[in-house]
Amino acid sequence: MITSRWSEAFEAPEHQSYLWPGGQPAALLLHGFPGTPAETRALGQVLHAAGWTVQGLLLPGFGAELDRLGEYHYGDWVRATVQTVRSLQAQHRPVLLAGFSMGAAVATVAAANAQPDGLALLAPFSGAIGPIGAIMPVLRRLIPTVKPFRLFKPDFSDPEVRKGMATFLPGVDLADPAVQRSLLDITIPLSVLDELRLVGQASRPAAGLVRAPTVIIQGVDDKVVLPKFSRQLVYAFPQPARYVEAPGAHDLLDAEGPGWPQVTEAVLAFAGQLTTSQGLEIPG
Repeated sequence: MITSRWSEAFEAPEHQSYLWPGGQPAALLLHGFPGTPAETRALGQVLHAAGWTVQGLLLPGFGAELDRLGEYHYGDWVRATVQTVRSLQAQHRPVLLAGFSMGAAVATVAAANAQPDGLALLAPFSGAIGPIGAIMPVLRRLIPTVKPFRLFKPDFSDPEVRKGMATFLPGVDLADPAVQRSLLDITIPLSVLDELRLVGQASRPAAGLVRAPTVIIQGVDDKVVLPKFSRQLVYAFPQPARYVEAPGAHDLLDAEGPGWPQVTEAVLAFAGQLTTSQGLEIPG
């Protein structure tokens, strides 16, 4: 069964921040919404095997703190990211900042401030959450809480839906009707969805302030972050971002997903360009 509290679901070590010491280059990886560093570990392992120091950050209010997420603003996520990037910059070069979905939006805003050596955005969320987004600033004052699973009506019989939800609800039997009923009754502050919208919107003007080379990787069948928005984001950067489309949907960090070979190839190629520009040779 699922309760209205999340802390027990995220006590496992894979949901915590991690730091894997490696070589001189370093990468900071940011998870999506409502995920944890468990999402980024597979990509982190690929970079670590390539000789990189890798850090996966648990953003404030997520994981075991998810019950308190409504107390945070997107600025808290950005500040935590900027601080971590600067900490890595004190000892490493180059520093690559990578984010997935909401984490890509956070990474873009943070990059405008911390200016890493490279920025990798996977399925970057840019604030589009449908017609409700236009009235969200008013709704968050009038309707303090919302039941997100009733709002978005996920199809629990869809294997892809179950697969995606398993990332932030590990070990839960999503085929169990009792579990499904419990999920439908989970309540969160509406402000949480508005902060998600706000960081996505903030990422677009922030892109114009990012000096680092950027790569955008997008799933061709993604229904969460539509490819057309990622294609538009390419030209928001002073140096147009490199754009890569991979097979699959919003599952780019799934090591068993159809796009995983293209994702890892694109990230490693981009990382290799950063080390070359710094005059480093990383053992293969």
